[in-house]
Amino acid sequence: MKKFVIYPLFVSLLIYVGCSNSSEEDLTIDCDTSDLSLQVSNVVNPDCETEGSFTLMASGGTSPYTYSLDEGDFQSSSEFSGLAAKTYTLAVMDADGCIFQGSFELTAGPSGITLTVDKTNSECTSNTGTITVTASGGDGSFTYSLDGGSEQTENTFNSVGQGDYEVTVTDGTGCSTTTSVKITTNISLSGDIMPILQANCLETSSGGGGCHNGDNGSTRNWTDKNNVIDKAENIKTRTGNGSMPQAGSGQSLTQAEIDMIACWVDDGALDN
Repeated sequence: MKKFVIYPLFVSLLIYVGCSNSSEEDLTIDCDTSDLSLQVSNVVNPDCETEGSFTLMASGGTSPYTYSLDEGDFQSSSEFSGLAAKTYTLAVMDADGCIFQGSFELTAGPSGITLTVDKTNSECTSNTGTITVTASGGDGSFTYSLDGGSEQTENTFNSVGQGDYEVTVTDGTGCSTTTSVKITTNISLSGDIMPILQANCLETSSGGGGCHNGDNGSTRNWTDKNNVIDKAENIKTRTGNGSMPQAGSGQSLTQAEIDMIACWVDDGALDN
């Protein structure tokens, strides 16, 4: 079986040549040398208001042609409608029994639902955030779910903690759309994190060595907020495991301060 790449007017198909048949009077048709080809046109991708459709266009070989979709029965009509979003197996057979096959994907179009999201951010270690979704379009009857959870008719989610979320809105016909929402904690680098570091992690240790005040390398000088942003994950790890401030420095962090550093890093280590 030979394998061809076809470049039609509208889409390209990966085409396979089928087996040959014998015609009347012992005339053998060599399908391997047939110029039968297949193209797809008039493509309509499905959405929640329109079903998908396309038209197959055969050329070469010997007409008339018949067409098949997903290995179904061959038919004289080249038009296929009422289609969902998926990859379809296409085939055309000519009058000599030669068959070309290919595949074509219909992709899902927009749902017709538009979303506007309002949110309030959460406290650092408490789930105090909210997400409110205003939907329009579709059939006007909506349900809402958060991170694939159970659907609800209320468009507000309460007691939401810090993190990334997916909100899905579905209308009465089953059409849906999803949007991403990030809940942060409003911990400030300038107002919260830098004061913690400056008060606890810049002191000279009892052994005489500097601690993140520039004495142990310019890139670890926590008086420079750019260094703090660059080393944010390391700072979170070391303050979390108790290795910063250094032992012997006489300094220590409260759990609330450790949590604030972690929340700021998890927010994205923002320059805020």
